[in-house]
Amino acid sequence: MSMPIIDLDEIDPRSALAAVMASIALQEAAVAHILNAEGEKIQAVVGITGVTLAELHGINDSVSDLVGNVSSLANEIQRKLRTAMEALYPGRLPEATATLTVRIIDEGGNPVNAAGSAFTLISDADPGVQFDSFVVGSAIRINNIPPGEYTLQQTSPANGHFIDPNPHTVEVLSDGSIRFNGLDASIHPPIIINTTTETEP
Repeated sequence: MSMPIIDLDEIDPRSALAAVMASIALQEAAVAHILNAEGEKIQAVVGITGVTLAELHGINDSVSDLVGNVSSLANEIQRKLRTAMEALYPGRLPEATATLTVRIIDEGGNPVNAAGSAFTLISDADPGVQFDSFVVGSAIRINNIPPGEYTLQQTSPANGHFIDPNPHTVEVLSDGSIRFNGLDASIHPPIIINTTTETEP
């Protein structure tokens, strides 16, 4: 089979970018459907008579893992959209912001219900600029972070666990991508350990 030939001279750049943005919209719709399906899964399991607490925890962990993966995908889609928008409207877009999602695990690597946990993200350039987290299943999230270098510090542990005393470095790049402790967050999803109170010496 011969390779297809694409005549780039016949492609209108603005039409091509519009097609890219349409594909992004479809990706966003797919992500929304995935999240909706996971919500319906939880509702269905909760409504089953005789479901055990262990089974509920298992479903919660499964959903939390998927939500973490979807969050990474959403960040990639956001960067793709911004690239297309910058091509369409060069020099006219506001500065990109980022969303940081950090999963909480125990010493055995198992997802931890993040309820009760809290984190503060502090700007290295101006300590007066701070962002607080909110809990999403076994993860915490911080939205609308502008480019810059930050330190993430846990201020309250997950219920039944000890606090992580270690500061973590967060760098938000101009395209909205994130480096967590020096690693690309889209490749290495951020994870923080809260040891359980039963196993702490």
